[in-house]
Amino acid sequence: MTGVLLAHAVTDLLAAGKPFGRHELDEAYVARRRHSWIETEGVVAERARDGFHAGVVTGLVGMALSGLSGGRLFMPVEPRRPHERVRSLAQYFGDRIPAAEIDRIVRDCTQSGQPLHDALLERAGWPAIPYDGALLVSHQDALLVGGKVQAAAGYADHVIFHDPALCRDCQTRLCIEMCSGQALMPGSGGVPVFDREKCIHCGACYWSCMQPLPGNPDRTNLVFRAGSGGLHSTEN
Repeated sequence: MTGVLLAHAVTDLLAAGKPFGRHELDEAYVARRRHSWIETEGVVAERARDGFHAGVVTGLVGMALSGLSGGRLFMPVEPRRPHERVRSLAQYFGDRIPAAEIDRIVRDCTQSGQPLHDALLERAGWPAIPYDGALLVSHQDALLVGGKVQAAAGYADHVIFHDPALCRDCQTRLCIEMCSGQALMPGSGGVPVFDREKCIHCGACYWSCMQPLPGNPDRTNLVFRAGSGGLHSTEN
């Protein structure tokens, strides 16, 4: 339906002889989207499934409440957030790697600007992956060649960090470890560095951020924006 709305907006601009600028598209598409049933249903569905965090019955009751009340009522269950479920490095590797050695590996990787996963897993006994990082064509390259929405010049980054201080305080930096394309790498002062040319828009960093925003724990410090490809891409 959003694609249909966008198509109508484009044809309206063509018929009126207007350019495809941001202002014109905002008026032709965004306004139409905001007044559509999709926006209304989105408000109804925003908290409709929260009840499933406590069980199937509470989930079904919560969906019924949201549907009947137009989103005004919902099951007030506090969701289990990712940053509350993931163990620290010391907790996860403590039975296989001494704490002092974990600290040393973290320092070495920070100084060299490399992710932690290879060093920790190999020290824990996992075999090295042949040709890892040395392939002539990676799966990210294949996606680029196969029609991925590439990063266009002149646009703002679509991955940003809301508060760099939260990144500096983060002990896991799971967003870096989860980025298979190495679009996120360790940066100075503990703030990850983002390379938009390597990003494949998978969203793994968004779902893996461990730092909730103060006062709004449902949001995390990593913000994933539409970018030049828009939110109509199947990847997004």
